[in-house]
Amino acid sequence: MTRTAVRARRALVAVLGAFGLIFAATTADARTVPAGAAVHPGGSTRTALPSYDHVVIVVFENKQYGEIIGNRDAPYLNELAQSGASLTDMKALTHPSQPNYFHLFSGATQGVTGDGCYTPQSMTAPNLAQELLAVGKTFASYNEGLPEEGSTTCSSGRYAQKHNPWFAFRNVPLNTGRTFAQFPRDDFSRLPTVSFVIPDMCNDMHDCAVGSGDTWLRNNLDSYARWAEDHNSLLMVTWDEDNYFGSNRIATVFHGAHVRQGTVSGAYNHYSLLRTIEDMYGTGHAGNAATATPVTAAFDTGGEPPGGDLKLTAPGPQTCRFLQECTLALTATGGTPPLTYRATGLPLGLSADAAGRIGGRPWATGTFPVTATVTDSTGASATASFPLTVNWF
Repeated sequence: MTRTAVRARRALVAVLGAFGLIFAATTADARTVPAGAAVHPGGSTRTALPSYDHVVIVVFENKQYGEIIGNRDAPYLNELAQSGASLTDMKALTHPSQPNYFHLFSGATQGVTGDGCYTPQSMTAPNLAQELLAVGKTFASYNEGLPEEGSTTCSSGRYAQKHNPWFAFRNVPLNTGRTFAQFPRDDFSRLPTVSFVIPDMCNDMHDCAVGSGDTWLRNNLDSYARWAEDHNSLLMVTWDEDNYFGSNRIATVFHGAHVRQGTVSGAYNHYSLLRTIEDMYGTGHAGNAATATPVTAAFDTGGEPPGGDLKLTAPGPQTCRFLQECTLALTATGGTPPLTYRATGLPLGLSADAAGRIGGRPWATGTFPVTATVTDSTGASATASFPLTVNWF
């Protein structure tokens, strides 16, 4: 058999069942380069939102703003509010509980109007977890009382599915829904990029007093809150809704690195929190988050408005195989989100989308000089070049 025939046969085998090849091209360390920046004339650097290594969001239940802020029964929460950023006009979007969780996670109720159990893995709408995974970040939820990882049960003891919207989405892997016992208390660096912590129906203040939830938060999250200050990480604490007797105004507190101490005015809601997290990582925007205002005023990023230092670092030489699935993820630092990517010089069979994912099955061999470009919402852009080699086998 000739050498050409051997190559052709191997290529055919690759098409019929070869494994995919995945590249992750990340750039500067998130501990030192905040996201949310753009290049402006004169070279000034102005940042809007940090890009955290870890964000943990804790959601409590059914309490008005005044039942938390200033309440002697919530000393720990008030301690976090005083040392961090406290939103003074944050409002939930509706009643009862469950639709608010869907708002916070996916920017819409997805047709959920009550607290009844939904059909697991039945929805495909964009959501925070799916967006993060698409840009190479990680996601998990830690649910107190969940019988086991990935369980889609409606209820179990004080656990309630209605506070856990992630199980409704087919585009969110079930194994990202974890028990609270799996929360990595011994090493917070093992946390995913973004995670939700959902207390059970007592510790979330739904069935038990404010003081019970306050004590639970101190006992279980204080060590993370302190660690976050020096490890480019953030703790968010919010509520699903008020107690039905007010204007749905709820407490929301940010604590950790790059947080500006003090109160934050402005009309915010669950869409705003979702948009804030999305903009931290340059993802798309789910549902109504697309038109929401991010909470930029809560963060101390040099005291300047958005702008400065959009960068795209070349990932170095990359290699694909002829007619085998190949994926390359481009990631920029800086820029004012949303960021849009494009790439030129790709071999036939590969293409790039606006989120920076290059994928396909190349059907040309050789070394190709690829030029990638990222553009932010202000029109600032940055480029980087790297060689991509496609081998026969």
